[in-house]
Amino acid sequence: MKNIIILLILITSSCSSKEGFLPGFIPDFISDYFEEETKPYSDLPSFNSRVNIDLVWKNKFSGEIEETYSFLNLYKYENQIFLATNEKNIHILSADNGKLEKSIEIELDVFSEIIADSKLIYFGSQQDTVTAIGRENNSVLWQRVMSSEVMSLSKTHNDMIFVKTNDSKITAIDIKTGKFMWVNSQIPAPLSVRGSSSPLIFNDMVIVGFEDGKIISYNYLNGDINWQIQIPSTKTDTIIDRLNDVDGKMLIDDGTLFAISYQGSLVAVDTFSGQVLWSRNASSLHGLDGDSENVFYNDNNGVLWSIDKFSGKPSWKQDKFSGRLISSPVYFNDLIIIADIENYIHILDAQDGSIIGRFKAKNPIQSYFADYDALYLLDKEFSLKKYVISISEEAISE
Repeated sequence: MKNIIILLILITSSCSSKEGFLPGFIPDFISDYFEEETKPYSDLPSFNSRVNIDLVWKNKFSGEIEETYSFLNLYKYENQIFLATNEKNIHILSADNGKLEKSIEIELDVFSEIIADSKLIYFGSQQDTVTAIGRENNSVLWQRVMSSEVMSLSKTHNDMIFVKTNDSKITAIDIKTGKFMWVNSQIPAPLSVRGSSSPLIFNDMVIVGFEDGKIISYNYLNGDINWQIQIPSTKTDTIIDRLNDVDGKMLIDDGTLFAISYQGSLVAVDTFSGQVLWSRNASSLHGLDGDSENVFYNDNNGVLWSIDKFSGKPSWKQDKFSGRLISSPVYFNDLIIIADIENYIHILDAQDGSIIGRFKAKNPIQSYFADYDALYLLDKEFSLKKYVISISEEAISE
């Protein structure tokens, strides 16, 4: 007994270094304690700055987003920005100067993304409803209880809006009356990743990605299926391996749909026939963006890829952000913008993937989007900022 007590005293009173201490007899919990912590992501890569980053305006609102994954977003319609908070407010700001033009108090908690048009504002709530509010009188025009959580909304199309719910249903709603025009159901996957891509509208089609890797094109008038494809899982051993959600933003360019799934593939699909033009193994929970020739995505390892739209072959990849990237890439003006786990915003040259700029947000980033030459950035403390980012004159002269 005395020997045990003496041993414990020696262990607990030892100096902070494990080197030279009881060689060959160091319990795992002692060894692990002194191990230097390894970050699960790479160090910040170096870069040569070639951009100018200018803050145009900022505005701060009451509230805080505590959830790691929240669907509260920014939405821009014409020259106004719409922002819903967790304090039951919808703020409308001028995109030019950031000044608050109007605040609308609501009775429900906004859950899904917010959408606006010239007359109405639409949102899904934590109470499983979809609501339309008049922009002029701030009053509820209609409100409909859905079959489960509202995950995403489409943009409006010919007086209709399309709602995706957590039970794999798509519902078409008349925006003038709130009447359900049609409902189409899919069998929900037994397990899915928390997220959802928004329905896309193209040539009177509603195109929707589901949690089982399925993509379906519906006739917007009656909900009939035009075509459907299945993105296969790369692994099938366990239910976790078979997770295959289409969670990120899909992209349509010149009649071709580009979509990516988790543990599945990046695919290019002819929107008229549903034929898969090409496919390559890829995995991402984030959305896509692209220019006229390439589509960009951030994979599960934090590697940023540029893929040729016509062949499906890589144009370039940027692998210096291992484990850091946590968002979708945004393309504008030959630049790619992407956020990382330490609240840095990285700026890359879209032509070759080289890193040409970086700045850090004060708080974790909630949502951002680019519009023309401006970047709008919302953090989880409801601080909203507008930046102008441009290639420096020195870089242009080179």
